[in-house]
Amino acid sequence: MLRFPLIAFFAAVLLASCCEPAHKDSAPYVVNSDFQETAGRDVSLANQPATGVPDSAYYPIYTFGIQNTGMQDDDFTLQLRYFTANGTGGFDITRHVPAGQVVLFRTPTATPDSITANERFAYSVPDTNPNLDEIYEFLSFQSADSAEIHTIRPQISIVYGAIDNGPEGCNTPASAQAVNIDSLPVR
Repeated sequence: MLRFPLIAFFAAVLLASCCEPAHKDSAPYVVNSDFQETAGRDVSLANQPATGVPDSAYYPIYTFGIQNTGMQDDDFTLQLRYFTANGTGGFDITRHVPAGQVVLFRTPTATPDSITANERFAYSVPDTNPNLDEIYEFLSFQSADSAEIHTIRPQISIVYGAIDNGPEGCNTPASAQAVNIDSLPVR
């Protein structure tokens, strides 16, 4: 008779010690009025034609305003993936976004500016000084209009909310939110 309450007590203690991972109170919101796009021009030394004269190409430069509508600061990662006949590519841009604030994310440029200086880029390896030839290897065009986001239609998502308390702690996997390209203003 005494064994059943004792077993029930230990089972309750064991279940109580299992952690229920908490969810970070953060949520990304793309501020469409902050979206801007332009094109940069790069002299591609990696892809020289047979003449030996470097070829130049246009690559897209997108700026996204992303607001953290939650109550907790978080690191948001903007993931941009593109699929072309020449191959698949893309990169990640990670920035810290305080609760309630809007932070600008800009795709890599040849010269870091006040926005890109605070970003962490990842493509083949994490990098703070991106190699444009690698990042835009399959995403360069002969005209600036061809780099327009509604033409290229990359897959864009924002990853957020991960909690990493170490290997012994309760961890929460990241959530992902897709960005609707059709909701962005046309250049």
